[in-house]
Amino acid sequence: MPLWRFVPVASRNDSHWQDRRIWHGLIVRAPSAAMARILAERAEERESRGAMGNETHSYRGGFADANLYWVQRLSDDEARKYGGEAGEIGVVDPGTYEETTLSVEYGPTMVRRGRGPASREAAK
Repeated sequence: MPLWRFVPVASRNDSHWQDRRIWHGLIVRAPSAAMARILAERAEERESRGAMGNETHSYRGGFADANLYWVQRLSDDEARKYGGEAGEIGVVDPGTYEETTLSVEYGPTMVRRGRGPASREAAK
């Protein structure tokens, strides 16, 4: 079964990230790129932040969004590093993540209103 690499393509300060983590080096074993996106979404364990107002928690990692991630099939040489194409379906390597530069939760408006982390630091 082929191995797929997720490559983030949107800028760190792109608002499409919507406070999602940006994953680098995520490798998934799946029969197709579309199935790899589904499996990555299921496996993403996002820490739960408190909801604001009537918001609901979103556990979507953005892997299904082609504007955030491209999915590339690994070459045979690269696939051997992860046990080749033989193996169980699912995430093979979770990679690493970084936070977005632009935060919906801690944007400039939150700082002006005295609710963001920067305003708390300024108050000290």
